[in-house]
Amino acid sequence: MEQEHENALADLLKHYPVRAGLAGTSPAVTMLLKKIRSLARSNVPVLLVGEVGSGKENAARALHLNSDRSAGPFVAEAGAALQGGLFLRQLFGHARGAFTGATNTVPGLFDLADGGTLFLDEVGEIPLDAQACLLRVLECGEYRALGSPHLRRSDFRLVASTACNLSALVSTGLFRRELYFRLRGARLTVPPLRERLADIPALAEQFIREAGESTSGAERPELSRSARQALQEYGWPGNVRELRNELRQAVALCDGRQIETSAFTFLQDVPPPPVSQGPKPLRHRISKAEADAIRDALTAAHGNKAEAARCLGMTRRTLYRRMRKLER
Repeated sequence: MEQEHENALADLLKHYPVRAGLAGTSPAVTMLLKKIRSLARSNVPVLLVGEVGSGKENAARALHLNSDRSAGPFVAEAGAALQGGLFLRQLFGHARGAFTGATNTVPGLFDLADGGTLFLDEVGEIPLDAQACLLRVLECGEYRALGSPHLRRSDFRLVASTACNLSALVSTGLFRRELYFRLRGARLTVPPLRERLADIPALAEQFIREAGESTSGAERPELSRSARQALQEYGWPGNVRELRNELRQAVALCDGRQIETSAFTFLQDVPPPPVSQGPKPLRHRISKAEADAIRDALTAAHGNKAEAARCLGMTRRTLYRRMRKLER
């Protein structure tokens, strides 16, 4: 039985497209792929947790492609897109004549995902009223398009992702508790790139190959030894997405057969050491302390400004005002 499982894992590693950012054989990725293969067999909702750029959508696609729904659609939508008064149309679609200008029937996300997978990226950004609509569909399985009297049903598997602490949002009333428990039928953690540095050579090779395919008539370059070492010594705060962007740019700028460290922007972004100019005015020191506190809060909240504002004990509007002031 164990050998059968190992063979199935090897088959997954062989056939799943590595361009999705899941290449490599590090313990972190191997464990993630094992869990993906197990969960792909079921229809239970999955909540993917991980830092921005770590590859949560790639993991969602892996779940879809290795499931019985792989022949169906994979529909992805960002939580931030379900904002304002348009989210009902985005979720449910609308019938012809539902409102002024609705000259055609337009399907919603639930319609588009029928028979496949609906991936909602960064669900922590979905407003409360949209959360209520989503929860109702998950509970009863039925919905109506705007302007239509007919009930519809959609057979989709829901996969969601978040880079923020959803349980903290629940405790502050910014995320519905019932929806939270619905989403986390199963929970998968997508590791940051700094926890899988051994996978960088495989990822780099794939991203260079992809970039070379889009460059007509050019010979695919290789990484120099120093460039390869630099990639593995960097901390990658932007994770797999940052690595992909770095290598795409490096291939585009390369005019020879080797990519050197001079092509990497992350090595050029290191700030110069501060020049001592004597004591700073008190106002400047207070501004620096405030900027450091805001930066630390945003880092701890993985860029989620609402969560950072709560950590700082201020409203989101106040946080935005302070950030604009510090930028001057």
